[in-house]
Amino acid sequence: MPISRQKNIEYLKNNPDGWDVIVIGGGATGLGVAVDAASRGYKTVLLEQSDFAKSTSSRSTKLVHGGVRYLAQGDVRLVREALHERGRLARNAPHLVKNQKFIIANYKLWEQPFYSVGMKVYDALAGKLNIGRSKIYSKAKVIDAIPQIKHNK
Repeated sequence: MPISRQKNIEYLKNNPDGWDVIVIGGGATGLGVAVDAASRGYKTVLLEQSDFAKSTSSRSTKLVHGGVRYLAQGDVRLVREALHERGRLARNAPHLVKNQKFIIANYKLWEQPFYSVGMKVYDALAGKLNIGRSKIYSKAKVIDAIPQIKHNK
């Protein structure tokens, strides 16, 4: 049950010893930061005004992702940081993370090598914190997995 803002303030006032880390916001990133800090031995408090994981990308999907779309935009630093946070969360709180497969269909000749190279770069950016390698499926295997997919565009 969410704790009211007033109760959060009272709690902080009644614990004057202080905190090493105070995280404000219990969305996907806030929860990940708090779990990571606590697992490293820091005295950590997480404040959330409503329900945990209510906002950001977790609002509707509870998705913890590495930001693959930002790679296409050229923001390599953001993707690397997101992948590392995702990997730490998977390692430190495996009960909160479940792998989910995604299939990226391509219809043009140039798309297959573009996505293949992009996903290999994505995997490499995760480094030791990778939670699984991307796989390239043949057209036949994709159609078997998703029979309703358009075969041509």
